[in-house]
This record gives sequence, structure tokens and C-alpha cells, in this order.
Amino acid sequence: MNNHSTTVRSLAQMLGAQVEGDDTVAIERIAGHKRAGAGEITFAVDPKRLHQLAACKASAAVVSQAMPQRPEHMSLLIVKDVDEAMARLLEYFGGPVACPAPGIHPSAQVAPDAAVAHDAVIGAHAVVAGGATVGPRSIVGPNAVVDARARVGADCFLEAGAFVGADCVIGDRVRIGPNSVVGSEGFGYYTRGGVHRKFRHIGNVVIEDDVELGACTCVDRAKFGTTRVGAGTKVDNLVQIAHNVQIGRGCLLCGQVGIAGSAELGDYVVAGGHVGIRDGVHLGNQVQCAAFAAVASDVPDGQFVLGIPAAPAKEMYRVLQAQMKLPDLLKRVRELEARLNAIDPPKDH
Repeated sequence: MNNHSTTVRSLAQMLGAQVEGDDTVAIERIAGHKRAGAGEITFAVDPKRLHQLAACKASAAVVSQAMPQRPEHMSLLIVKDVDEAMARLLEYFGGPVACPAPGIHPSAQVAPDAAVAHDAVIGAHAVVAGGATVGPRSIVGPNAVVDARARVGADCFLEAGAFVGADCVIGDRVRIGPNSVVGSEGFGYYTRGGVHRKFRHIGNVVIEDDVELGACTCVDRAKFGTTRVGAGTKVDNLVQIAHNVQIGRGCLLCGQVGIAGSAELGDYVVAGGHVGIRDGVHLGNQVQCAAFAAVASDVPDGQFVLGIPAAPAKEMYRVLQAQMKLPDLLKRVRELEARLNAIDPPKDH
């Protein structure tokens, strides 16, 4: 992160914020509220964090409402949308992103019949195989691979070590994180005579526009047909998307989510960390899965599920509350058994 010496007033003008407190205070960095100190600006995205600012040492904070008792040392920048304001501040304090000059690195291998846009970037030791396409302004990072006949659209960024398999299609403005794999063989076997025999996977993967895949994420090619990730979906690190999975638009998949073969996710599905989704199940639009949920059956539109196996949140909360009472219930059962035995001793058989 770059240091930018500025003032609360300048930042407020950039954000269109209302200021409470001293607007001449110097700001050099951005920091979280627990560690922020003098010369730093922090933020509060909800009432809980707003309350915690009372003990914060930052010189300024971005908030959506005024504090009942603002700390004397702190200025407030009041905005309509804290998340959007923080995104702009991160861009400001992060500084410009270095972008390599267009061209093909001398150590890269580009097949004679590959089509690479004149303003694309092919990094060191990258490979663009025969019949592949790399669109305008796209970057294929060091050691990344675009395999045979694969198509990469415009303004994409394949980070170091990323792999796009043969015949796979990457839309526009797609980001694929380091060492992520699009189009590896799916996990499919049948067993004969005690031997696991592999099904060949002859389909492909389509990653639609504006998708982001984190580091070390895998999207398997279809057994036949297409594995698809819908436009605008954002995928965290270490996520597994199996063969023939269909993911809708605008989904959010957090770290270590696993989606088994042929599962279908509607639009704007959210899956928390470590969620597992069984093969063949269907999740409707705007379904939310709490972290560690094991989704083993279809979920209708708009449902919030949690638990193992996953069930509607209201039901699972009742189950969890009941489980907390089990030790006391077992104690009472033993006491009742003892009283009954005293009244009517069990007979020996």
C-alpha cells in the first residue's frame, strides 16, 4: 500500500462526504478499526462497528451516520454507502496498478496458428497453444497456459500459473487467479473387477463475462456438454466446481466450497466457507448457504439453509437449541429412572 499524505477535507471532496470534526487533519494510510492509529482513516460498515469506534485511535472514520458521542481526536466522513466509499479509498491509497506493456515475452511459446490480439500481453514462459485465441488487452501471466482451441475474451487477466484447458471459453473481463485450473478432467469413474476405470470427459467449460476465480480454484470440464459459470459470479480461493455444474449469474462462492457434479445453482446464490453441495441438486435463485452447510437436496428460491444436512435456518435453530438442552434432559431421565427403580425394582430374568 502506498502512503498518500492528504487531508480529511480532500478525502471528503473525493467521496462527496459530510464532515464532522476537524477537516484539516492529515491522513496518510487506511487501516482496520482495531489497529488504526494517528494519521490513519478507518471505517464502520454497521452499527456494531460504529459503537467500537469509541475506543479506536484512528484520526478519521468513514461512517453512514453520526456517532452519539464522537471521540474528540476523530473526524467523521459521513457517506450514503460505506462499502463504495471504502472501495474508492482503497483505489486511492493503493495507487496505480502496474500493467505490463503489450507484447509477447521472448520466452513464451505461441503456436503459429494461435490468434493473439496486438495489444494483449503474453508473459514469460506462458503457452498459447494451436488454434487458441487471446482477445484485446488480455494478459496471460507468467507460466500460464491457454490450451488448444481455447478462447480468451477481451480485458481478461490470467495470473501466474493459470491454466485454461482445450476448447474452453473465457468471456470478457474475466480474472483467473494464480494456479487456478479451468477445464481439467472431471472426477468420474466406474468400477469393474475391483478396478476403478476412468470416464473420459469430452465437454468443455464456459466462464461468462465479469467472472473472477480466486487462487488455486478448479473448474472441471464436462463429461459431455458444458460446465458453466454465469456472468458476474465471484469465486474465492480453493473452490472445487465439478463436471457439468451449472452456476447462474452473480453468485458468491467463498473459500473451500465444493460443488459436486451436475449440481445447478440459480442466480445470486451465496455459499459460505466450506459449504458442500451434493451432485445433481438444484439451488434456486438467491439461496443462501451458511458456512459448513452440507446441501444434500434441492433448495427453493430465497431459502436460507444451514447445518448438516442443510435445512431451513428457522428449523435448524430449533434443532440446535434442543441439542443444547440434551445434557440436562439426560440427567433428568436418569433421575426419573432411579426413582422408578426405587418404586418398582427391575426383576431379574
